[in-house]
Amino acid sequence: MGERRIAPQGQVADAALANGSATPRDWRERLASHRWQDGVWMRQRRREDPLLYPLSIYRLDPRAWRHDSLGKPLGWEPLATQLVPYAADLGFTHVEVKHVAQADAGAAFAGFVNDCHVGGLGVIVEWPLACLQAGLSEAEALELACDWLAFLHVDGLRLKPVVPDSDAAALSRLMDGLAARSPDTLLFVDDHDAEAAPTTARALALNTHWSRATQAYLSQPHEARGQHHHRLVEGLACAFESHFVLPLIDEQSDDGEATWLERMAGDTWQRFANLRAGLGFMWAHPGKKLVGMGTEFAHGQAWRPAGELDWSLLDDPCHGGMLRLVADLNRLYGNEPALHHFDCQPEGFAWVVGDDSVNSVIAFLRYGPEGTAPLLAIANFTPRVLRGYRLGVPALGSWYEVLNSDSTFYGGSNVGNAHGVRAQLLPSHGHPASLELTLPPLATLLLRQGDWPA
Repeated sequence: MGERRIAPQGQVADAALANGSATPRDWRERLASHRWQDGVWMRQRRREDPLLYPLSIYRLDPRAWRHDSLGKPLGWEPLATQLVPYAADLGFTHVEVKHVAQADAGAAFAGFVNDCHVGGLGVIVEWPLACLQAGLSEAEALELACDWLAFLHVDGLRLKPVVPDSDAAALSRLMDGLAARSPDTLLFVDDHDAEAAPTTARALALNTHWSRATQAYLSQPHEARGQHHHRLVEGLACAFESHFVLPLIDEQSDDGEATWLERMAGDTWQRFANLRAGLGFMWAHPGKKLVGMGTEFAHGQAWRPAGELDWSLLDDPCHGGMLRLVADLNRLYGNEPALHHFDCQPEGFAWVVGDDSVNSVIAFLRYGPEGTAPLLAIANFTPRVLRGYRLGVPALGSWYEVLNSDSTFYGGSNVGNAHGVRAQLLPSHGHPASLELTLPPLATLLLRQGDWPA
């Protein structure tokens, strides 16, 4: 009789993970060298309702984010060392890691998740995993996903069909099973799969329709934008049809596909100003936020899987200014309840101006819970300075800019209302008072009423 060969324990565990049959012992063997230090994070995660808190996600491919001195992608430990302070300082609440593989289900990846949690960042991964073998049954796919959540402390899954041609019903069953087994996990689907989402606060849909419509609008010449004004209005009209995440992503490219910056209309200054205005509009807009790597500093070209981001761009004031804008937007998003508490509920939103297609201006109010200050958001998508522009507001008092995307700090021309504007008792837009404002070119303003406690 021939010799019976026995695979090493690690290979047995790898095979069990791949086919969904792993036991707690298999996982303990894989994680034997790891000690968790994220108890505070995990307890807080179970208590919080994600719809009532800021959720701002930084998506990256670890193979192409940053390379080491030898030109190779960073391993999980050096990636955490560089990524955690970078994303946390920018105010992101979570990172989404693309292309996590079955082979990553071990102590090194657990250490990465632990470091993110200790640094104040949640971790989201794509599911199924990049190398998940086709042919798993729904039950096996659910079991494997639950094991990753339980043993690797992953905070969220971006769900894709188990096989490319599976139907929405299969995705819905997977989501229902995950919601029942791991109720404190965030689940993300593309917006065309939003009808598959279970009734859980932790299921959110990526609003790619908003992303495409906004990009198409900002790529139009300024003189033609009046004909496309409906794109912005329709996006806000549909903002509460699901629990939405607004994505602003420059995906990978092997063929020179244009980035958001390159698609913006106008000359170089106007393209940066358009993107700054678009970012301000996005953070003021109802919905959670997702930014693809490189977009936070207006990367000049779509990233390549075999390369890394061009970090030297941060030496340019325009790119560096974009990074500062993202940091300030995230800070405001977290500090101002009006910008996040009712992200997914219509009571947090009220129109002021939605029909000014002549001036390409859009304005609305965002409200937080009772006792917190409302914010007035205005976007001027023309390169003209609009002076004496009147907007209705719900109360008298002085209103102050808490953000102006045209600030020189971000690379703008510094037009605005620096010393604040006092509301007048002149009714406008259905409100008892109004402001007479200067609207900077290609810019978004956020104003806060001054007599509310900071």
